[in-house]
Amino acid sequence: MRMTKRALVLAGGGVAGIAWETGVLTGLQDEQPGLIESILSATTTFIGTSAGSTVAAQLAGGTPLPELFDRQVSPESAELSVDFDMPKLVALLTGAMDGASSPEEVRRRIGRIAADTDTVAPAARRAAIDARLPVKEWTAQPLLIPAVELETGALRVFDRDSSVGLVDAVAASCAVPGVWPPVDIDGTSYIDGGTRTSANADLAAGADTVLIIVPSAAITAMGPAISDAELAALAPGRVHTIFADDASIEAIGINPLDPATRPAAARAGRDQGRSIASEIAAFWNSH
Repeated sequence: MRMTKRALVLAGGGVAGIAWETGVLTGLQDEQPGLIESILSATTTFIGTSAGSTVAAQLAGGTPLPELFDRQVSPESAELSVDFDMPKLVALLTGAMDGASSPEEVRRRIGRIAADTDTVAPAARRAAIDARLPVKEWTAQPLLIPAVELETGALRVFDRDSSVGLVDAVAASCAVPGVWPPVDIDGTSYIDGGTRTSANADLAAGADTVLIIVPSAAITAMGPAISDAELAALAPGRVHTIFADDASIEAIGINPLDPATRPAAARAGRDQGRSIASEIAAFWNSH
């Protein structure tokens, strides 16, 4: 798919990340409705990884932000609860790096762990993903959803020309290794696109304006949330990254996969979006 001149990049971060990103965009709309109209225009390419793939797919389907925000603050949810240990996941990912000859080898090792881990039934997980998407088909909106092939560690980027259903593409991008089951698509198993990078921001290379939204601090337990290499790939484009502020990080908490985090994360994101709306408008609208 040909890259358009502007890109919105939405990073991974669990169900709390979905809520927070939705909140940030809603806060921007509260203060700068014309800005959001421009960001979400048909000429912007959406790039969504893991949690970000859900938000990107929802936006591409045309669901209004107020409706998406209301879904996040509602106590009712089809999300699945899961025992999740962030330090254990970090140890799994960092351990896979020891002695690996390439990033693909790291991802192959993680894929083997994902394949060997007992999780919920794939059908139950897919049903939860299906429930997230008011519109379940690809639209004309440019949308890129990355996932990683389990066996090879290779990147696969789904779009409307991939002959893969939108729900399956989002499920693949959200298949956190060791937590959720790998997703089988046409005989190939996939794991979370965030095992490559949390945002896969380099997929926006060629755009002249790139807004990246990341539901974490700039520096995480795994290192920089957005690597120098990703940013270098976007040159000479103009790039602005929104990281979660302190209040948002507290709201997201230590288990971003816990559905109970959604309301607080959404509200914290909305507050942050309102506070930075003028700054983001100045960036997005400058030429």
